[in-house]
This record gives sequence, structure tokens and C-alpha cells, in this order.
Amino acid sequence: MRASFLLGTVLLASCQSFRKKPPAPPPEAVREVWKYPGEWTGGKRPITRMIVNVDVQRATLYSGKDIVGWTYFASGIPSFPTPTGDFKILEKVKDKVSNLYGKGFDKNGKLVNSDFKQGRDLLPEGGRFEPAKMTYFMRLTGDGVGMHIGPIPKPGRRASHGCIRLPSKMAPILFEHTAVGTPVTVTGNGPDYQTYLKQSADKAKANAAKLAAAKQKAGEAAAAAAAATSLAPDDPNGPKGGVVAPPAGTTPPGVTPPLGAPPGTPASPPVEVKPAEPVNPPPAGN
Repeated sequence: MRASFLLGTVLLASCQSFRKKPPAPPPEAVREVWKYPGEWTGGKRPITRMIVNVDVQRATLYSGKDIVGWTYFASGIPSFPTPTGDFKILEKVKDKVSNLYGKGFDKNGKLVNSDFKQGRDLLPEGGRFEPAKMTYFMRLTGDGVGMHIGPIPKPGRRASHGCIRLPSKMAPILFEHTAVGTPVTVTGNGPDYQTYLKQSADKAKANAAKLAAAKQKAGEAAAAAAAATSLAPDDPNGPKGGVVAPPAGTTPPGVTPPLGAPPGTPASPPVEVKPAEPVNPPPAGN
């Protein structure tokens, strides 16, 4: 009897254990919200280092060990990558413009190339180059990679030719609180600086060849256009069947301008003079 009671108790406990609900899963981690364009909480404190992550397109700003802000940016696209590694701010120029990139216009002021690059693209004859603005520029490398204001069409995605484009609201803050010599570490997927330099040298050679080919093509087109609009003096397709008309305002050979006419007066054509008839004509013949 006692054994049966104990057995029943065990079976009842087993059934109740199967009826128990599984434990609730742990709560999901709260994701940190990064609202464009960035945030500054450092007050008047200086930025002593930056961590720039090209994979997430965000930079973290430090003052000592404290995080004092962050900002979105747009680094170089895969064909024009931003180099990774440890760098320093080498120079600060508030109103810098690019000496490589900008816009190309023809002689009438019409935009013909919105992504013009010196040493790669050829301007039309009489055209002009308008350099791109790089306001609040902070140089990272000797060949021109730096941080500055620039368009960020899709926050979180790469967009530049290698520089780190900053939002217009955050660039002045970084410029004001960062000194020359401040360390900047660029992390993420991208070439190291030595690989970047080799890639840049290869691109420079390719750009030079492209520009030379464009110049040759333009020269050939100009020569062909000149040949199509000019004729040799004896060309039967010329005016008056090969006789070249004299320039305006000049006197053709063998023609004398009217006596006393001012210089430049068109000459009158020669007048045919007939011989005078005799007063007493000879008698008519038989």
C-alpha cells in the first residue's frame, strides 16, 4: 500500500514536470541607436584620438579615456579606397579646395563632367576646371587623404574618392577640438597604406595614358575639321573654279579704282572703248 502510494506520487510529479512551461528566453540586447549626423558631449574638451571604422562608417571621438562624441562619415568607394592603419593629423586648412577633383565646363559655361580629375580627363578647348571644396580639411597623408566636409548621399555607405567626408554639422566641431598631431586610427576593410600607395601609382599611370589618348584624339579631330573647311588655291571646288577671290576691300589685278576715290572703295570694272568712225566715210564699193 505504501509502495503504491509512493509510486503514484512519483508518477504525478513526473506528469507535472512535463506540464511545466519552458524557461523564458533572455531579453534581447538593446541596440545602440546612432542618429545621423552625430553627437558631441565633450564641451570644451579636446579630442585626443579618433577611431575611424570604415565598415560601419562611423568615427568615435575620445578625450583621454572618455568617449566625447561620434560622427557618421563617407569613406572611399572600393575603387578609390581609404587606407587603413595609424595616422596623425598633419595639417588643418579651413577653406581648402581640391587640386585634383572638381567639375569641368566647356567654353560656354556648360557642365560637361561632374567628376573631373586633373591628369585623367581632358577639358574641351576654352573650357575651365572648378575645384571641389574641402572645407575644414584635416590631412592624414602626404598624398592628400584627409577629413573634410563632403556629400554623404547614403549614411553608412562609402561614397568618396578616398577622403573621409564629414557631415557639415560635425566637421566644424572636429576641426575646432582637434590639434595637429592628434592620432587617428582607421580600421575595417581596406588596404594598408603601402598597398594603397602602390594602387595609387598604378592608377596614375593608367590616368596618364587615358589623358594622352584623349589629347591625341582631340588633335586628330581638330586637324580633320580644319582640312574639311579649307581648300587649296587651285582646287576646282573653290570659288570661281579655282580662282581665289581677292580679300574684301582690295583691288583685283588689272583693275584701277576711280580717280580720287577714298581708300577701300571697290574698283569699277574696265570700260571697253570702241574706235571712232571717220567723219567722211569712203564711197561704198561696187
